[in-house]
Amino acid sequence: MAAFAPAAAALSTRVAEAAPSTWVGPPPPPPPSTWVGTPPLGGLAHDRLLPGSPEGVGMCSDRIEDVFARVSRRVTDGLFPGAVALIARRGRIVGHRAFGTRVRGEDEPVTLDTLFDLLSMTKVLATATSAMILVQDGVLRLNDRISDFVPGFAANGKRAVKVRDMLRYTSGLPLDSQFLDDPDAERVWRRMAEAPLEYVPGTQVLYSDLTYRLLGRVIEAASGMDLDTFAKARIWGPLGMRDTTFNPPAALIQRTAATGFSELRGRVVRGEVQDDQDYALGGVAGCDGVFSTARDLAAFCQMMLNGGRYGGVRILSHQAAAAMVSCQTPEVRAADTDVSPLSNLLLTPKGYGWELATHRFSNGGMRLGRTAYGKVGGAGTFLWIDPRRELFGVLLTNHGLPTPFDEPGWNRMLDSVGSAEFFDGIVNAVMDD
Repeated sequence: MAAFAPAAAALSTRVAEAAPSTWVGPPPPPPPSTWVGTPPLGGLAHDRLLPGSPEGVGMCSDRIEDVFARVSRRVTDGLFPGAVALIARRGRIVGHRAFGTRVRGEDEPVTLDTLFDLLSMTKVLATATSAMILVQDGVLRLNDRISDFVPGFAANGKRAVKVRDMLRYTSGLPLDSQFLDDPDAERVWRRMAEAPLEYVPGTQVLYSDLTYRLLGRVIEAASGMDLDTFAKARIWGPLGMRDTTFNPPAALIQRTAATGFSELRGRVVRGEVQDDQDYALGGVAGCDGVFSTARDLAAFCQMMLNGGRYGGVRILSHQAAAAMVSCQTPEVRAADTDVSPLSNLLLTPKGYGWELATHRFSNGGMRLGRTAYGKVGGAGTFLWIDPRRELFGVLLTNHGLPTPFDEPGWNRMLDSVGSAEFFDGIVNAVMDD
């Protein structure tokens, strides 16, 4: 992410110059204590995911087979070693396939229960959802100041930054701040907390690993437990997501796909978060570090479609689930910020943790509905949910972080994995739209 910083600054400048000087945006957002947004579809109609046929949920089997064939072709062509893909609609899993190998160049096939390094999917699977649970518990408030939880954060004019600013990527913090030359983890956390602002909080979106890394610290301070423990107790455990974890234990390493080579560690990374800074901090961070399977992620997706409930267990209130996937950045317009694949990630309107569908450069393609939302992980993992169609797809690959991790590298990763083609194909398989 640090390599993105120069490109992000240039994009911000181009966007600011392109925006009409006389444009007046939507009304300011409501007070942080107010939930906003339209509730997701679902209710209790599909409280548990079950196997089903495509035709039984208004989809075409041949077109779904085409989606899977295209993933398989990319693996055969050597664009990435392996993948698991899952498609579900109206509470029925209509396709779940595995492709390729867990380790590049090795004869170790990917299976349906293979775990993948999800990197930034952590932001919704753990951090944003945990924050919303603490808000609905009354332990945390959206307008609480970060400096009340993170020592040193008030430095450099940041005393007014609030939880809500971090959740919606408008904190004013830079894209990232890495200190790989410092072996003292607590000193690194302190240096990150003291990072100066790059823009006035609340005035623009800037996707930021640093923001979510520190938000994870807020959750730990507010809950009194580490992020992994809290997420397992309040999200993954109740949802039956048994294979979802930070720092997979030895028993799960054999089922875990390797990602790329780490120059810092001098080895191919397997069962360890690929981001070197998060690895150096112990592997549990608010921005990266979660490993999971496509089947576990499907339960999480269906929970979101159901408005916060799955398998007879309520994880989020209906209002909290709706707020997470509603636009929380009305001061930002997609028309001005969706100007490249990188700007789509960094600068376009966001929910709480979630990316929102746009129709130019979204990694979820161009055919998802206006209310669709999703999340990308930098090593090549994707999920997108389309509430209007009651549809979601999960594509997990072990492509690994782009090398170099810059704007052209990001574009090459998206092109190699073909995420837009995957999600466009899923929507194309819907026959009763």
